[in-house]
Amino acid sequence: MNKFLTLLATFSLFCISLYSQPQFAVPTRIYVMHSSGNHLEMNDAGGGIIASPTASARQQMTMIPDGMGYYNIQAGSEPLFLALTGDWNTSFISDSTSSNAKYAIEKVSNTLVKLRCKANNRYLGTDSNSPNKSVYSDKNGEDIKHHWFFSETIDATLPVDTATWLINPSLVRQHFTGWGVSLCWWARMCGEWDDEKIDEIVTWLVSPTGLNYRFFRYNIGGGDDPENNNCTEHHMGEGKGLRAEMEGFKDFSEDEYHWDRDAGQRKIMLKIKEKRPDAVFEAFSNSAPYYMTYSGCVAGNTNAGKDNLRPEYYEEFAHYLVDVCKHYKEEYGIEFATLEPFNEPVTNYWGANGSQEGCHFDATSQVAFLKVLAPILEASGLNTVISASDETSVSQSVKTFNQYMDSNVLHLVGQWNTHTYGGNNADRCRISHLAYQANKPLWMSEVGAGGTGLSGNLSLAQKLIDDMRYIQPEAWIDWQYMEENNDQWCTIKGSFSEQTYAKVKNYYVRQQCTRFIKEGYNIVTSTDKRTLAAVNEAQDTLVLVILNEGSDMVHKIDLSFFSDLPSSKSRIKAYRTSESEDLARFRDYELQDNLLTVNIPTQSITTLVIPANAKDAAVDFSQPNMEYLIIPRHENTRAISADATGKVTIQNIDRTDDAQRWTIQEDGNAFTIKNAAGQLLTAQRATDNNTLVAQTHSADEQTFYIENVDPIYVKILSTLDSEYAFDLTEEKTASGTRVGLWTYNTSTSPTHRQWMLFPLPTDAPDAINELQNGQSREDNKENDGIYDLTGRRLYHHSNVREIRHQLLPGIYIIQHNGNSRKVYIK
Repeated sequence: MNKFLTLLATFSLFCISLYSQPQFAVPTRIYVMHSSGNHLEMNDAGGGIIASPTASARQQMTMIPDGMGYYNIQAGSEPLFLALTGDWNTSFISDSTSSNAKYAIEKVSNTLVKLRCKANNRYLGTDSNSPNKSVYSDKNGEDIKHHWFFSETIDATLPVDTATWLINPSLVRQHFTGWGVSLCWWARMCGEWDDEKIDEIVTWLVSPTGLNYRFFRYNIGGGDDPENNNCTEHHMGEGKGLRAEMEGFKDFSEDEYHWDRDAGQRKIMLKIKEKRPDAVFEAFSNSAPYYMTYSGCVAGNTNAGKDNLRPEYYEEFAHYLVDVCKHYKEEYGIEFATLEPFNEPVTNYWGANGSQEGCHFDATSQVAFLKVLAPILEASGLNTVISASDETSVSQSVKTFNQYMDSNVLHLVGQWNTHTYGGNNADRCRISHLAYQANKPLWMSEVGAGGTGLSGNLSLAQKLIDDMRYIQPEAWIDWQYMEENNDQWCTIKGSFSEQTYAKVKNYYVRQQCTRFIKEGYNIVTSTDKRTLAAVNEAQDTLVLVILNEGSDMVHKIDLSFFSDLPSSKSRIKAYRTSESEDLARFRDYELQDNLLTVNIPTQSITTLVIPANAKDAAVDFSQPNMEYLIIPRHENTRAISADATGKVTIQNIDRTDDAQRWTIQEDGNAFTIKNAAGQLLTAQRATDNNTLVAQTHSADEQTFYIENVDPIYVKILSTLDSEYAFDLTEEKTASGTRVGLWTYNTSTSPTHRQWMLFPLPTDAPDAINELQNGQSREDNKENDGIYDLTGRRLYHHSNVREIRHQLLPGIYIIQHNGNSRKVYIK
């Protein structure tokens, strides 16, 4: 018979709290709420979706523990259980014993959890916050759209969570040069509009109070066969629309150049140059002219995975590209800074009769073509340099970069471009490091995203933030400015034929970054992944961008590394875009004792412009008592931590945690690394298979070399064997990942063995000091709860008056306020 355990006073517990997500010891009926406020639901086809909260039985889930740390998620009382189906889809199935139908509960914060599928160790999540969107079981768990909340009632409101983070203006990620957009394909169409309308949309685009863009990518059209001998007429018009039918400047090899063509794109470019004299232009190609290709069609080869440019035309195509560049300099005074001959070349979706110009190039073909193009460009007298290789994903960009190095052609490339349609933050770090080592300017040269409404716009904003934090590009470039049939891939929407246009929500979302983070600003380090921080050249203005794709939040931002903070909140300019606001001013923030507190509503993006002087907060080993967070390059919101047993892992950053605050003391030409709990990092190369541990006693292998690998990252090497560096085990970034030791130079970009030393301020805000000194620990009891005798926590609780939990008969350990007691339940 089940019993209820009730403890009062010192060992008080509480009814399952909405503010401390429980583990479930017995089958429990619950609502599984998505971070967006929608609920997990089984649709009519048996698929898993999120839907607006209703009283439907399909939204009542039963959490059924298996006794091994995993749960079945049953759809109400029906014998159907949420499960991974295929590689990523998620639906409800009848087999509850399958590992596909078992999920572990992992804490994200005091409010939210992740649900990890046993079958693939990936997480339950969505691609959109909008209702009636599918859920998938292949997510990495890092996005807010992969987080959940357990609610006892259908009408529950997600509790307000708090994020506390720091900014260090001396840890400069990059000197930013600006934002931009491609001119392909919208400029071709809008350039045919009335002059007054052209003037207005270009003003919206380039004005410092508009999007403030200054980088623009001009598309050199290849041009399809005018007689359509090898392709269907208007095959692009049937795909991406007539806008994608770019004109070429020649119709056959012996033809003269028809410079009157492409008048629309040219008119927009000239208007941009007029209104934005500091504009920077890049020329890029999607395909060579049709007569140089195997298929006779500029959309690609008949086999989309094969090259389409014939090698015998390499030289002629190189001259074609350079001649266009020379023409624009000689006739219009526009000298392209860079020339990009490829567009997403290592792909298999550029096929004949496709929806746009495209041309596959194997990496070996790219190398061969660069060897032809480089001397022709150099002989032209232009100052233009080659950029490459505009791969569609960051992971492919890394591969192509390495192939260029192996083929010894990297010196022919003056700038590296990458798109970010695919790739993770680890790949972003790798391409950043490769470009830095090779001394190549780095652009994020194209990205866009689908989705629905504001939710889709904010998802792209998070990608922008990830690009800026991890790629560290000098420029960030949008794909489309105007679209006709959606509000996701553009910032203005209208009709090309009717010459109508209007700003969409995405315009204001983008402005939250582009209007306030300007040319010459330094992107600096913040410790929250939803944020972007920048300081102007004069070092007297701080810009903060804060994204919230989930429920309402409070952000507490430590500004200890800034002086002369405003005494009046009126001197801070704050702007927000949400469902009901478009770059609207607001005042829902407070600044006290260097701690800035900002209330961030659901589904919003916020920008604060703060007059403040950046202090010198650089790494300084000559200060023996300076404390540091040691942060992995692949995940800037975690830091090295040591538990009581000496196990060394990365954990979510908590600067109040003694286990994460490290002093670094010089010891000859090396260093010891000791945390505020008195534990010394210790390499165990010889005794324990390259393990890193933390010990409170002196031992061998407690000294390390620290060497810079770029301006803000270091490698930390064992002095016993300096080939071995601190290493993220299996290159994982999840909280709890072990930190070990491994040979540093086992790859060309070993960024999973690179670390940021983040100095901590000594004059922390009062609210932070209260946590650190134990005055507010009631909100931070990570270990309080109910445990079984194996040490597995069954329930977690915080400081409230009473808790009631239903427990099976047995012996349990109750921990509260740092004390523990065994309790026997009959």
